[in-house]
Amino acid sequence: MLKDSHAGYGLITIALHWSCALLIIILFGLGIYMTGLDYYSRWYYKAPALHISLGIVLSALMFAFVLWRIGNSNPGPLASHSRSILLLAKLVKYTLYILIFIVLVSGYFLATATGKPASLFGIIHIPAIARLDSINVDRIGLVHELLAWAVVMLASLHAFAALAHHFVGRDRTLVRMLKPVGNDSTI
Repeated sequence: MLKDSHAGYGLITIALHWSCALLIIILFGLGIYMTGLDYYSRWYYKAPALHISLGIVLSALMFAFVLWRIGNSNPGPLASHSRSILLLAKLVKYTLYILIFIVLVSGYFLATATGKPASLFGIIHIPAIARLDSINVDRIGLVHELLAWAVVMLASLHAFAALAHHFVGRDRTLVRMLKPVGNDSTI
């Protein structure tokens, strides 16, 4: 089933969730890798261009994901989840969304700081809306870096909680994000 239902997530939600998760991991790793490059490295210019392109792809996927989630029903809570667990899960989810979007927006401002457009693999160019001086580039760069770390730490907590639900609590929390609705009769 493509759409979400009261019983669980559909294929589109699952695909968007895991695509965004994978891109965040790749972007974070690439971001760390880029900080160690020197001017003579082959990847000195390639890595930032790839990072920007993948950031634009993630922006589009996150925008689609949020619109998709707004337009779909949420699966019902599992009977084993307490009210505090449900509240904490919502808090983590919305905090992750906010942090991801701040990291993406700050990345856009860093990519366009000189007034040049951000490029999606040299095919689509997103124009700059402002030029930044070096002080503001440093400030936005710090926000971008620190909040990227926050996203990865919070996403790690999110993943750990899903694994704990699966292996310790033995509930269907993780399975619902792995198997689309309608295909879960064996688990």
